Amino acid sequence: MKRSTDRSTRLLTHSTVGAALAILLFGVQGCSSDPPPRPWNTAALTEEFTADRVEGQVRSFDDYLALEQRLFRQLDEKVYAKIPTGPAHALERYSSGSAADPKRRKPNWNRTFDLSEDAPVGGVLLLHGMSDSPYSLRALGETLNQRGYRVVGLRLPGHGTAPSGLKRV
Repeated sequence: MKRSTDRSTRLLTHSTVGAALAILLFGVQGCSSDPPPRPWNTAALTEEFTADRVEGQVRSFDDYLALEQRLFRQLDEKVYAKIPTGPAHALERYSSGSAADPKRRKPNWNRTFDLSEDAPVGGVLLLHGMSDSPYSLRALGETLNQRGYRVVGLRLPGHGTAPSGLKRV
């Protein structure tokens, strides 16, 4: 009988502790809240290239670059303009002038780049990977250009701007 009582007591104790832990765990989760979404997660950048723009607006490489220029102006207005600047934000990607701001580099390697050559031996089109930007192709592009090639590193739609851009591609 004592053995049965000990077993019942242990079962009751484990059940009580388990229930208390479950209440504590779910209670803490209910009290915590995620930070509000940041502008780079929510900005609707409407000046991005899409298939429906081919017929009316983008029929050449220059047209694509003009559209990209409007897109990056929109990124400035909808994201950069809403992010604080200064020493406390020195490493934030979307803080204008920060160490992580790609606009500080000339050229801005997050954008489409065209490395010309007076008398090219050939042409190379570089395409970056998913969720990347032309920045990842910079070293290869510069090396090929130094060897006499005209190199275009194309920024694909939804990339190189803000993460929100990938939601609409």
